[in-house]
Amino acid sequence: MLAPILEPREWQMTLGERSALEGLLAASQPELGIEIGTAQGGSLGRIAAYCEEVHSFDLEHDSGREWPANAVLHSGDSHRHLPETLAELADAGRNVDFCLVDGDHTADGVRRDLVDLLDSPAISRTVIVIHDTLNEVVRQGLFAAKIDERPEVSYVDLDFVPGHLSSDGPFEGQLWGGLGLVLVDRGEGDSFGLGDAKGASEFADAFAVFDSFRSGGPGSPGAGPSRILRRLRGESGSVS
Repeated sequence: MLAPILEPREWQMTLGERSALEGLLAASQPELGIEIGTAQGGSLGRIAAYCEEVHSFDLEHDSGREWPANAVLHSGDSHRHLPETLAELADAGRNVDFCLVDGDHTADGVRRDLVDLLDSPAISRTVIVIHDTLNEVVRQGLFAAKIDERPEVSYVDLDFVPGHLSSDGPFEGQLWGGLGLVLVDRGEGDSFGLGDAKGASEFADAFAVFDSFRSGGPGSPGAGPSRILRRLRGESGSVS
């Protein structure tokens, strides 16, 4: 029998992203979760498998689909429903243990989702995972949110799992995928066991590396991604 992360199901993440998400869930053992952006429910199913209760936000949830019994569905504009739900959870003295951000992929939408989360007292000791962090528009929203300047944020790595450059198909030449990891801890001490580093600054920024490759890199102006990939594969001669 296939493990849940390997089952052929409607889940818009790579196998590496699925495995990383599963690992974070297993390590953190959350009780209360939030998912912003649900689509067909692939990741929601795994979050619900670990949480006692998970709140799912999307523009709509297919009424013909069977959703997890412990999932509370919030259909409509998440920029309205998310702050309302966070306020209710905070008033009840509850903490959100795990959050997946994979909804509005505009720069301002990403920024608003992160700011809404980090401004809430319900996000007190929380693992936040962000999907599509290699995409340039999503990246703009993350930078605009100024996550690394927030005192409650103990760790940031926007390239926890690097994304990919599509070589063909409808997304040819586009950067997508990748998981970012943000740890929030408003208490004293480092309860996540990752030190006090704000991020993996010793590593090159993945977007800059992928974008340089996509544009042809230094000395190769105008060399598109397909041409470079063909050269690497040996489809148009040996690689120089």
